Amino acid sequence: MLYPLILKIMDPSGETRRIPLSNQSTFRLGRDPDADILVRDPTLPEQIGQLRFSPKAAGIGEKPWLILDPHCPHAELACMPFREAAIPIGTPVRIGETTFSLEVNEEARRLPDAPKGTLAWRTQSESGGKLLWMTKKAAGTPLSIYIAGETGTGKEVIAGLVHGWSERARGPFVPLHCGALAPSLAESELFGHVKGAFTGANGARVGALLQAHGGTLFLDEVGDLSLDLQVKLLRFLENGEVRPVGSDQIRHASVRVVCATHLPLRKLVEEGKFRRDLYYRLASVTLEIPTLRARPEDISDLAVDYAAQLGKIIAPRTLLRLQAYAWPGNVRELRHAVERAAGLSGPFTSVLDDEAFTFLFTQAGEDSAESYVAAELAGGMLSLEEMERVMMLRSLKLTGGNRAEAAKILGVARSTFFEMLKRHRIEGPRAALYQRPLETRAVS
Repeated sequence: MLYPLILKIMDPSGETRRIPLSNQSTFRLGRDPDADILVRDPTLPEQIGQLRFSPKAAGIGEKPWLILDPHCPHAELACMPFREAAIPIGTPVRIGETTFSLEVNEEARRLPDAPKGTLAWRTQSESGGKLLWMTKKAAGTPLSIYIAGETGTGKEVIAGLVHGWSERARGPFVPLHCGALAPSLAESELFGHVKGAFTGANGARVGALLQAHGGTLFLDEVGDLSLDLQVKLLRFLENGEVRPVGSDQIRHASVRVVCATHLPLRKLVEEGKFRRDLYYRLASVTLEIPTLRARPEDISDLAVDYAAQLGKIIAPRTLLRLQAYAWPGNVRELRHAVERAAGLSGPFTSVLDDEAFTFLFTQAGEDSAESYVAAELAGGMLSLEEMERVMMLRSLKLTGGNRAEAAKILGVARSTFFEMLKRHRIEGPRAALYQRPLETRAVS
């Protein structure tokens, strides 16, 4: 998650840690494994104190952060002891044998704003932030762009951002779903036709390429185009010529082509289902959209937002279970699940708990989700870090969010499991509840 501030900790051992701080305002410091920020200093007591700051202060040096130190007499600021102090960002504070300082996370200072008139691709994750910045950078070039991503990850939204950030933003943005085209009509949809070109052609039709003149054409599921049509698309990319079906007249169009598939296009090339030369023309830049299950922080954020739009709140424990679900349908499936849960809960139920998502958490639903992840594990599609995250979320789901029991399932010490939670930025029910507004906590 791209948090605005980072707490830099220099341990007595000499190790330096940088902990991203979420948008809550208060953190508990201590040696207790249940502390929000774990301190590795045997000279300090189990509970040290509290750290407070304003998330809106990120990047504004004159606004301070605050340490409240009711339990520890060992805190020093500029060699002067203190028990409570307002501290500018960047100023080191020594507590016992440990030094703390607060830094601005430059990478998370802001995400690029969505262009006017386009939908935003929402994310709080590091991988999502990198995708957006890469998208904006690629949009400023004249290169063709290939968007790779599973169904429901928001490929058309990313394509719209490419158009909105490009020099062609004032031109038309024309999406065309190639997988929905009948083979007999695909050429007409792309290149257009003249009256009488074929049976049923009672009038002339302008194809998508001419409709997108001066703008961007988004070809979703471009891998579904026939090989014959791929040849004609390649010819257009080389010289900009458009010949409508049944016409001897050649027209020209200036179009930027953005394409997408839910299956790897390179794999289709290797299988002989897609032309290699066309692949190289279309994939000058490749944008990989991360799956939703690889962005658990986005699962929680999007689910809470979708529920709020419907006047509902999701219980913290249920949020954890939603994070543990594989979401093979990605964001589209998540939105549908929240809408269904809210609709079936009735107008007098404000909190959506596990019961509201029974259709998702049934044995059949969980088995399908787990088999989906298992297939990826077997196919070598997940990294070691992603595999570790999957196993952690699975153990938390089995124990109903009990972190101590989850640690036993994985065969690791509880302190090690807490470190793993922080490294993967997985927040349990207690943390999720703690971050909610006061009025939300009262209802939950």
